Amino acid sequence: MAEQILTIGDLVATASLDTSVLAGGDGANREVLWAHSCEMPDPARWLGPHELLMTVGLCVPADAKGQVELISQLDEAGLAGIMIGDHAPAPALTSAMLVEADRRGFPVLLAGPQIPYAVIARHVAAANTASQTLQVLTLSKLYHLAAYADDDNDALIMSLSTLLGVGITVVDNATRLPLLVGRPPAYEHRKSDVRTRPYNLKSRFPATLELEEFAGEELDSFLLVHLMKVLEVAVDRILGSAHGREEASAKVMLALLNGAHHYDMNAVLAPHMPSDGFHVVAFDPSDEAAISRLASVQQLPVIVGSNRMHCLALVPTAVAEEFEQSARLVTGVAGVSSTFVDLADARAAAGEAAQAFVSGRHSTETWTHFEGVAISVLPRSKREAQQIVDGVLGALAKGDTRSSMLRETLFAYLRNDRRWAETADELGVHRQTLAYRLRRIEEESGLDLTRLSDLSAAWIAFQAWEVIHPFEQRVASPDR
Repeated sequence: MAEQILTIGDLVATASLDTSVLAGGDGANREVLWAHSCEMPDPARWLGPHELLMTVGLCVPADAKGQVELISQLDEAGLAGIMIGDHAPAPALTSAMLVEADRRGFPVLLAGPQIPYAVIARHVAAANTASQTLQVLTLSKLYHLAAYADDDNDALIMSLSTLLGVGITVVDNATRLPLLVGRPPAYEHRKSDVRTRPYNLKSRFPATLELEEFAGEELDSFLLVHLMKVLEVAVDRILGSAHGREEASAKVMLALLNGAHHYDMNAVLAPHMPSDGFHVVAFDPSDEAAISRLASVQQLPVIVGSNRMHCLALVPTAVAEEFEQSARLVTGVAGVSSTFVDLADARAAAGEAAQAFVSGRHSTETWTHFEGVAISVLPRSKREAQQIVDGVLGALAKGDTRSSMLRETLFAYLRNDRRWAETADELGVHRQTLAYRLRRIEEESGLDLTRLSDLSAAWIAFQAWEVIHPFEQRVASPDR
């Protein structure tokens, strides 16, 4: 069982401390491991979980927005609460701040003007001394395990989990990938009794500790602080190594796309050889950081980099399925090239992957293979034509008058080779009306009519529509 620790409610109930609750009373059961005075900006940077911030108000912003952000930052850092002295330097506390504290159950305490903060700090220390003394042996074992881990992170986390009787999962904030996972032996039999609490780790690379505790056996706050320090070192070691691999991978991809050989290529791809077969996978450029981190953390033999248009990953066929399963967790649409065996063909494969990616943006399939690009040819059946129409036109494929009008505007624009005067004349509308409609078409379909790939997709969707509705009459314009 967890040792009894002083709570916010205990402090408020001690009449001699002259402390009252201004807001966040639902957090009365929050444990108070320690109490610190701090007037530095961004106090969440200097204090840790279950610690009480004591201030005369110098670190409290004067404006409502700043006060709300302060409460949010302190709560997310896991602090027990904030105590503000009834002193002249303290700014007026806004109703917005107190409402946010109530919403979060984050205690905001008011200390009487005659109570020195040293008295409160000594009271907290004295109340927790007995409990902390009992944790010294466990703490010693914790640091012993950390010191002799020999970079075996899996063994370290399993040992820490068993020692502390808690489940430990550390997640990389950038990719949501679990970096470290460990659970005590009794976990599977008692997981219905588990409660999960998140804590932000102050590591160089942002990560989150998801602590799983059995009901009634919560981890002592004193030990939690030290566990987080050990995990921060482990995270920096893992992600620091991954970062170096990411940089090397990007250089190798750049060399491949330029038809050159980079000296790090074999190290990244080992043990796979070009003759084993490869694919190139294209992603949205905004996914590059997540895809690169994923491949590096999992130590997959995958080269990740980019050209000017896409994030690209060169993937051996032997790990293609494993890579796809992981990548689907952090990205949306992807395009996959055909198989090739010569690294000199990487640039051509990147072109195939890019074509498949563009096709996937207008399809219900999120992982599109080059051999199966649906809109690269004219539709061969009404079923295929309907898939193209639905995938490309989206809401414009509906049968209501407004959708029909916008769809016919798009088709007229394409029939007239994007010439505004001829299109406006055919529709019998003013050029300004045409401009308005084209903006609405882009908003509702997701197409960018200045982009060649989207224009190509729209043209094929037009042809597919003609296959389905060969004798359809043009919808009369309601605004002629």
